[in-house]
Amino acid sequence: MVMNWTEDQITTMRTGRPEYRNDVQGLISWVRTSEETDGEYSLLYAEASAGSTVFPHFHTLYEETFHVLEGVLELRVAGDSHRLEAGQEVTVPLRAVHQWRNPTEGTTRFMVKVRPAHAVFEKWLVVAAGLVADGKTAPDGRPKNPYHGALILVESDIHLVGVGRLLMPMMHLLARAARRKGIDRQLEEHYYRQG
Repeated sequence: MVMNWTEDQITTMRTGRPEYRNDVQGLISWVRTSEETDGEYSLLYAEASAGSTVFPHFHTLYEETFHVLEGVLELRVAGDSHRLEAGQEVTVPLRAVHQWRNPTEGTTRFMVKVRPAHAVFEKWLVVAAGLVADGKTAPDGRPKNPYHGALILVESDIHLVGVGRLLMPMMHLLARAARRKGIDRQLEEHYYRQG
């Protein structure tokens, strides 16, 4: 089902929603959450800065549908390349390796529908954006602290591919240790808890 919204509808959805901005990736805002849709889906509004990119990965618990509002988004999904412009969308099925990037010199605005909703992904995407904004990541957005990176990957159902896949058992161990140390709660309190 194609996601067709007018600018007024998008503005209404965004009104009063927390926005998370950083100089590396741009802006994200959850405009529908798992709580609001009884877990059916969640909806993310994003503005990707020029040159922004997300590394190849896959999910086992939810699919994502990318819908471009303005600009260009290049997606690679299960080996197929897609160049999405305003009004176009692509769904990434479960377990499909995918990555995206904004190849332009401008900002690309897009929506991502996550189905079924994954409340923990919603939280950790916000935490990741906060870490970037606070300079606690490498220039490409990877957390400098291995506990932070492990928590984001494992809790968000983000699976690395290629050589990175060999690191996933270590990421699970690091995430478990981080939870024992309370690092997950510290990050949640600092970056995610609302008022």
